[in-house]
Amino acid sequence: MFELTDKRLLALLWILENKGKDWSILELQKKSVSLGYGPLYNFVKELEKNGFVSLDSKTHEYRVSKAIDIIRFISLARPFRSLNAIPYYSSLDFIGNLKMVNGAKLPYAFTVFAGSELYHSYVKTDQVHMYVKEGDEKKWEKYLLSKNCLKAQKSQANIFLIPTKQQIFFTKPERIKGFSIVPTPVLLSDLFSFGGLAEEQANFLIEQWLENRL
Repeated sequence: MFELTDKRLLALLWILENKGKDWSILELQKKSVSLGYGPLYNFVKELEKNGFVSLDSKTHEYRVSKAIDIIRFISLARPFRSLNAIPYYSSLDFIGNLKMVNGAKLPYAFTVFAGSELYHSYVKTDQVHMYVKEGDEKKWEKYLLSKNCLKAQKSQANIFLIPTKQQIFFTKPERIKGFSIVPTPVLLSDLFSFGGLAEEQANFLIEQWLENRL
């Protein structure tokens, strides 16, 4: 299997967000703003070789053929539990913490249960996982401490900041009930790789997503 770099992930996100459309490599290169044409051409050929996309011999355009397999590949190549997470503890309940984070006026994108529960309530949890811009960690620390949150060990925490360089998580988030959620393919891959009840929820949500009902 191939390596998943940040730029390749950007290309995959565009492909998945346009899962019902035909596209050319040139369109993918212009719209995803990821790789140069040459490296992107090679990447698409790798995707085709692995059966993730297929080429129409008449139009010479591509289309996703195995969206679920692509998401599962992302979850394996980019396992959520391996990402750096900065833990905090808040005495607020789950919804209270979502509102508190939203009030920070700093870029964020909820993922795992904090994202999926806004689509469909399924898991009783107090854990809030969220992506933040790499470089904003001190701003979040100042804000959270001002809200009486405490730095904590992971086993005692209920708020987890995950710094990332992926600007698309913040420039094109999903907006559900007034909250920012990571792009759906990333949310699904994070749920799959988190495992347990998160994986169960991913299996439900992915059917909704494939049918464009999310």
